[in-house]
Amino acid sequence: MLSPNVLICTGNILSLNESKTKPSQNPADELIESLKIVLHDNDGENPVVIKGKKDNALQGIVREEVKITVKVFMSSPNVNLLKEAIDQVCSYLNTNAIDSLVIAYSGKEDLLSSLKQLWVGVEEYVGLGKLSSVGLSDVSTNLFIDLFQWANVKPNIVQITLATCCVVPPALQTFTQENYVQLLTHNDPDQILSEEELNKIVNGNARLHWVTRYQIHVKCRGILSSKGYLVYINKTT
Repeated sequence: MLSPNVLICTGNILSLNESKTKPSQNPADELIESLKIVLHDNDGENPVVIKGKKDNALQGIVREEVKITVKVFMSSPNVNLLKEAIDQVCSYLNTNAIDSLVIAYSGKEDLLSSLKQLWVGVEEYVGLGKLSSVGLSDVSTNLFIDLFQWANVKPNIVQITLATCCVVPPALQTFTQENYVQLLTHNDPDQILSEEELNKIVNGNARLHWVTRYQIHVKCRGILSSKGYLVYINKTT
């Protein structure tokens, strides 16, 4: 039985033997499988924080020799939740800064207004030195340009899904080239963790606040040394 507010940390999923057996998993299936493994290992407990095996990828490593990239999947434009997500990743990895942060948010309300709310937190954390490269995922060309022109700290990353990478909007391609913005692709689904799947995993009713995925690459060798998820939920009775 989970407590009302729970942070679940999968640890380095590259070390989870169960998940290694399914290399073709998409990110949503990868996350679900990892959560099931970690929660199974904590069966019967009722903690506020559930952690998988401790991630020691940064232990004994010179920080400048690795690159930490994070993608945050937000369920609301609550800037405090975004800052909490960043803080939790930094605390979990025992680091003061993230090299690259991308925000994924697709609310049904005024999307530009919502992203501006979140971006205020991004700008604050860039000013504090917690973030370096920052960007957005799966936004329209016009929306990205509008936010870019409004922002004090300009997004220098924009991600588009692999499902449409063969038809990159010409206007977006031109804008990114002219403004030194990285145009990257990804294969994440529209919804990284649905409410239905979450409720199955926790065996009850839960609301998702955010999911963060971190990756740690060793720069000189270009290899992925660690990858994991942090998931923050609210459990209702």
